[in-house]
Amino acid sequence: MLNNYNIKSTFVRKRGENYNVIIEYIDEEGKLKQKSIAKYSNRKEADKRLIDLKSSINNNKFIISKDITVVDRCYKYIEDNKQDWSPHTILTREKQMKYNIIPFFKDVKLSDLTVYQVQMFCNYLYNNFTTESAKNRYSFLRAVLRDCYRLREIQENLCDFVKTPKKKSQTVADVYTKEELLELFDKLKGQYIELPILLIVLLGLRKSECYGLTWDNIDFENNTVEIEKILVDINKKVFFKEPKTEGSKRTLSVPMELIEKLKKEKLWQNEMKLKRLITNDMNLVCLNKKLEPYKELDLNRYFNKFCKENNIKQIRIHDLRHTNATLMLLSGTDMKTVSNRLGHADIKITMNRYSHVLEEMDRKASDNLSKLLFK
Repeated sequence: MLNNYNIKSTFVRKRGENYNVIIEYIDEEGKLKQKSIAKYSNRKEADKRLIDLKSSINNNKFIISKDITVVDRCYKYIEDNKQDWSPHTILTREKQMKYNIIPFFKDVKLSDLTVYQVQMFCNYLYNNFTTESAKNRYSFLRAVLRDCYRLREIQENLCDFVKTPKKKSQTVADVYTKEELLELFDKLKGQYIELPILLIVLLGLRKSECYGLTWDNIDFENNTVEIEKILVDINKKVFFKEPKTEGSKRTLSVPMELIEKLKKEKLWQNEMKLKRLITNDMNLVCLNKKLEPYKELDLNRYFNKFCKENNIKQIRIHDLRHTNATLMLLSGTDMKTVSNRLGHADIKITMNRYSHVLEEMDRKASDNLSKLLFK
């Protein structure tokens, strides 16, 4: 680390069209070296930074890390925290390193990182990904830099000066109407994806919750389903894990029509086991086309293919969950119940996500009142 006691001088030097704020110091081997701290296009800004730099040094608040790169520091952060992370989180961060951090910050030293570079990275994410995805990817770098600042490896948390681009949330989810759903249900009959699709549409399950449902979660006497784990697919290994939040653990009442489908599936799986055609060691309710546990994108591929072959409006798998929530709200189900059934940690999540539905309900309420009183 470069500390205050081995700093010899600070000054501004013009290089080309820029003014560089330079620090002269004695390194760990006793050699005199110089390092550019910042670069400005005009002398006034450089002089201002020089004053701030000298003040920081005089107050023993100035410190610079060694020549570690941003990429290596991000990897160190992953290594330091992986014992507290789920396998899925570790894999997500490693993918973000490969596809976002490394291409953008390759060979950039932590000590040379600027607010401008971080701002450009943030802009890039928001311009190329959905709002939620951009937030997730940027939050990783923000966490790393916050840790660097906590350890005083950098002088200030650069993210404090970054403005998150204003971008409207992704377009309202494309959902099925009642008529479209009835057509979907009719064409799903007997298809191998019928049960997982019905579980998502009728219960509002997340895909991973649907994958992780086991027969001991089904209460045929009380017609309920218990959601208490999810199934994840990491590096070609499939295993159960706890849901992300306690709110995701819930018990849901199930329509009788779906209960009957579940009973038939249970009977069929028992017969297949007796014939030794399946093993289903994980006791899963939903099995993929190969009668194995579902992998991450299996249902997406199967459903897209099904929609094309049957001339059904194609929407995302997650939009089936949105369809469930939208129809519950439009049918008069209160917001708290909808939030609980979806497994949201906070009712505010539900209200923000389905504000467009509330607006439609408000308009209908106004129209109904108008018809009642004035027509």
